[in-house]
Amino acid sequence: MRIFYFLDQMIQLIQIIWYIFLASAAILLIYNLVSLLSILFYNKKFKNHSQGVSVVICAINELENLKELIPQLLQQTYKNFELIIVDDRSDDDTYYYLKTLADENEKIKHVRIDSTPDHINEKKYAIFLGVKASTNDIVLLTDSDCRPASTQWIAKMTQPFSQKNTKIVLGFSPYEKTKGLLGNYIIFETFLTAISYFTFAMLGRPYMGVGRNMAYRKSFFLENEGFKGFQKVLGGDDDLFVNKNAKKDNTAVVLDSEAKTVSKPKNSWDRYFVQKTRHLSVGKYYKKGDRFLLGVLFISKLLFWLTFIPVIVAEFKPIWTLSGFIGVLVLFLTSYIVFRKKLKDSKGAWNIILLDIIHIFYYLSVGLKVKFTKKVKWS
Repeated sequence: MRIFYFLDQMIQLIQIIWYIFLASAAILLIYNLVSLLSILFYNKKFKNHSQGVSVVICAINELENLKELIPQLLQQTYKNFELIIVDDRSDDDTYYYLKTLADENEKIKHVRIDSTPDHINEKKYAIFLGVKASTNDIVLLTDSDCRPASTQWIAKMTQPFSQKNTKIVLGFSPYEKTKGLLGNYIIFETFLTAISYFTFAMLGRPYMGVGRNMAYRKSFFLENEGFKGFQKVLGGDDDLFVNKNAKKDNTAVVLDSEAKTVSKPKNSWDRYFVQKTRHLSVGKYYKKGDRFLLGVLFISKLLFWLTFIPVIVAEFKPIWTLSGFIGVLVLFLTSYIVFRKKLKDSKGAWNIILLDIIHIFYYLSVGLKVKFTKKVKWS
């Protein structure tokens, strides 16, 4: 009798697990289908404009990067722009290099910071001063270790501002391809994150952007008091500003290979772990609705993989189980590959499934680290 009781309990347990699998698969099917359709039918055509653009870059001891970046920016085909370089307490030769450039080229403006007030994070203060020093209303941001993918970067990223209602423009910033598992994973994770925030933005619910390639109107930034509400938060100068102020009718996205900026990835798992811990730590400041949606997607993906194995081993409704499993993977792979092709970056897609499994458990470990760590470090 005990054996029959035990078997009955096992069957009931497998049924529960199967229903969990089915629910998570359904959520992922819907999300991946919506992502795929959003990417496939993205055909925004913005008009050219001649409005002035201020490119703001904050740098601390980034002399070598600036020596590479600034000449590339000066080669941009867009005519009406200025470069504002915020020298944030650098103690190398950045000051003298930028001072010389600013004296020789009227497009370059050098802003020097010697100290930061206690009430605001250093990076946010640097961005605030850069935006405040801008001559133009359109502010385009990137980092000193980024490189524009083309000479059309400024023109392409600011085209949406030809529409008066556009206040924020979200761009894409991948990392250079490097050898090894870490390099492949970083590229994969960057694309995965981009698919998420582009999809939600195209659906009218923008929730984040990346400061390596983002633009907004100076007037809009100042009217909304910049980083008020999260001034002292480490990080979040990009995604928290978007999460707080971006809406369906004031935000545009640019899916164009010529509008990318590319940067170098971290070269060790430890450094990358610290970086992701910092990024995820600001998620608790997102709007409740955004936290809920992102949490549902992550939990669904985690449960999808965890429940598939016991259900398929038990051979419980195998046709339905395999159909759901294959359907999710096909839509996921298709949306990922289509997104990369859209941005003319279709290399290295053979190991997506492995990277996705790593992604789940890596994010789980980072999330637990964030949950139980009171103070997040910069590096």
